[in-house]
Order: sequence, then structure tokens, then C-alpha cells
Amino acid sequence: MITYLQGLAGVLASLPNVGPNTPPGSTQILGVVGNIKWLAGVSLIAVFFGGLIAWGAGRFVDHHRFGRIGIIMILCALAGAVAYGIGYQVINSFAGSGG
Repeated sequence: MITYLQGLAGVLASLPNVGPNTPPGSTQILGVVGNIKWLAGVSLIAVFFGGLIAWGAGRFVDHHRFGRIGIIMILCALAGAVAYGIGYQVINSFAGSGG
């Protein structure tokens, strides 16, 4: 039995090492992911400045609910920006690519 396994290991060791190939359509998928990432960044910026406007308008007209909504929007945009910034590194560390 060990002789057969050693023979099989020798045959497998003689096979050439084939490099990885990108699957067809992967460039389009990466383009879509890039567009989604760009849209997420723009959305975070828009929510932050929208929160500033809502907070400022709430303070200007002395309407406490608009001010609170503005603060919540600002905090959500900041938390989203932190997640957006560290998300790539966390996913890479889980995937094991060491990026």
C-alpha cells in the first residue's frame, strides 16, 4: 500500500504547476464592484453633509427633531466611513490574502 502511495506521489510531483487563470467576465464584475464602492463613498459624503444641513436648519428654526435627525445622520455617516475604511483590510485578513 505504501509503495502505491509513493508511486502516486511521484506521479503527482511530476505534474507541471499551472498558474491561476482569471475566470471569464471577472473584469466586468470588478468594474461593478468598483462602481458600487464609489457610490457608497459618495453616499457617505452626501449623508454627512445632509446631516449638517438638517442639524443647522434644526438649530436655525429651533426645531429639536430636525437637529436630532441631523446629528443621527452625521453619526451614521461617520460610522459608515469607519466601516468603509477598514472593511477592505478586515475582509482580506479573513480571506487570508494578507493585504
